[in-house]
Amino acid sequence: MPNAKQIVDRFHILKNLTDDLCNYLKRTVSDRIKLYKQDDFNTKEVLTKRQQDKIDTANRKWELIKEAKQLYQNKHTKTFIAKKLGITRVTLNIYLSLEEPPVKDSNCILDNYLPLIKQCIIDGKKTKEIFEKIKASGYKGKMTVLNMHLKSIRNEVKNNISYLKRSKIKKLFFYNLEDIKNENLKQDLIFYLNQNEELKKIIDLEKEFKNILFSKKSDKLELWLEKAKQLDVIELNSFINLIESDIEAVKNAVIYNFSNGLTEGFNNKTKVIKRQMYGRCNFDLLRLKILA
Repeated sequence: MPNAKQIVDRFHILKNLTDDLCNYLKRTVSDRIKLYKQDDFNTKEVLTKRQQDKIDTANRKWELIKEAKQLYQNKHTKTFIAKKLGITRVTLNIYLSLEEPPVKDSNCILDNYLPLIKQCIIDGKKTKEIFEKIKASGYKGKMTVLNMHLKSIRNEVKNNISYLKRSKIKKLFFYNLEDIKNENLKQDLIFYLNQNEELKKIIDLEKEFKNILFSKKSDKLELWLEKAKQLDVIELNSFINLIESDIEAVKNAVIYNFSNGLTEGFNNKTKVIKRQMYGRCNFDLLRLKILA
């Protein structure tokens, strides 16, 4: 059949790609990833529990102040407002004069080293190691100051840490991000991809290859190969070599609706039947089983 065109099986070419990418994950990503998801990593102040309680009290008081201001704007008398809120008229006058929550700044010698301290906690370092780190960065205070604040900093870090399994990241090779229904998992994946630019580019390339495979435009394949080579990832390079070794058959898979998938299916069925016979039956029985 000199005019026959070879067409690779699209299922197997996609399987090769996803297998290579899963190997890339195993090589580069640990089985359990720690995510620190605080929006403001460089929090200005280092607060002890007592200082944090003061801020919480001030915030509750601010809610009361806003209510007092609202009642006063609605033309209620000060006597009525004070009685309703359970405060004196003197206190009410003070409340009405405030323009912002009554929270005092509490500067600490550790403020400038807070990002470094938090990173050390995330890395699992002990108190002495943290102290040596910040000392090397210019900290002039004593360890007693660090000990006084370290518990509250640890609690803050602990409350903002979540964990992501590598197996969950694999879902991105098979599904689009918007198709993942678990909202918490989706947010964790978005957060992690924003930190891992290389993985984000690889996932985008994988989605692009799938689109090209069913686009009927084989010229896009060459552009994709050039883009993939620029990343210079071992596992991706292995897939690129596989594609280039039989590039015409892959291009035909893009252009035509046909593939050798049907033949692959029959071959697989034949092999399964042969294995089930455990080599104890003759060829005639094997033929009957296949034709049945």
